Amino acid sequence: MRRYRRAADQHRVAWRNGAGLTTELASDPPGGDAEAPPSGGSSADFSWRVSLAEVTEDCEFSVFPDVDRTIVLVEGEAMSLQLPGIAHTLTPYEPFQFDGAVEVRCRVSGPTRDLNVMTRRGRSNATVSIEKLDAPLTLAEADPLVIVCLDGSVTLETEGPSVTLGAGDVAELDERVRAVGNGHVAVIRIETLER
Repeated sequence: MRRYRRAADQHRVAWRNGAGLTTELASDPPGGDAEAPPSGGSSADFSWRVSLAEVTEDCEFSVFPDVDRTIVLVEGEAMSLQLPGIAHTLTPYEPFQFDGAVEVRCRVSGPTRDLNVMTRRGRSNATVSIEKLDAPLTLAEADPLVIVCLDGSVTLETEGPSVTLGAGDVAELDERVRAVGNGHVAVIRIETLER
């Protein structure tokens, strides 16, 4: 399985609570809109989802019961999160995990973009890392492996034809891949628990 989405083909949608904008990068099922209200039916019933969010002012995050979330600041200086009982400040390229059911207040000093990975509890898990490509990187297969080019460019070498991703482009693969290029890439490994 190989799916590629170019940045120019992606579209932004308003958050469920109306406080920001999200660009969906990859999901299962493909094309599901996690920001749709729960009454919207199956489109909000994703197993996993990878997206980029734009935050320009202090706001509340949308709440997603039964969902585990990982957030990574990819543009902007800092983002402070206030969760029940704790405060956490994100710095660029540092993944932070939390329960999607809790209320989160976000504070920013200027425009930011963050990568969000959401998995439906009991149906899938995800691990997220940010890699700086200064040497070729070999990535083992996953079910699936989602690669997001955050800046620069990366060429993905597989058993099939190679493909080059620019900033904002996304690959969804289920095979071993060798990544060569420059800049930063997000590597998201999805483990499917239930089909």
